Amino acid sequence: MIITKKELEPFSKLLSTVKEQADDITALNETLDSLSLEELERTKAYFSGTGTRTSFHQLRAVIIGSFIAGMMIFILNMFQEYFFVAVIAFMFLLACVIELFRTALTFPVKTSVSLAYARGKYDRVVSLIDIILAERYAEVRKNSMKS
Repeated sequence: MIITKKELEPFSKLLSTVKEQADDITALNETLDSLSLEELERTKAYFSGTGTRTSFHQLRAVIIGSFIAGMMIFILNMFQEYFFVAVIAFMFLLACVIELFRTALTFPVKTSVSLAYARGKYDRVVSLIDIILAERYAEVRKNSMKS
């Protein structure tokens, strides 16, 4: 989605208005009804971004890291007498533990919770825009069939 500098200010005002009214369905519906097709498409493209609702990537890293770290502890205990295997298993275990701590300490929990809440509001806006676009495109199709 490319927006020129000239259209950037009105579009940002439109987005801030939609964000403010996202909790009130009636006001949001009135605001979205007043927009043109192009503005609705742009707003939908903006709000339906690729944000995730939960911290899936961090959770995935923790689960995979703890599984692999558990396997490395098992291998380390099993092959203690083999120096080379024990050193490799210990280094891999150390890397897994460091990665787990890095993920746990650097993940901003409060920010993610607020983003998940905002993502829920944005999903509501996108679903409402989808309904309005479907109705408008049906009207356009009817009018083009009559002509």
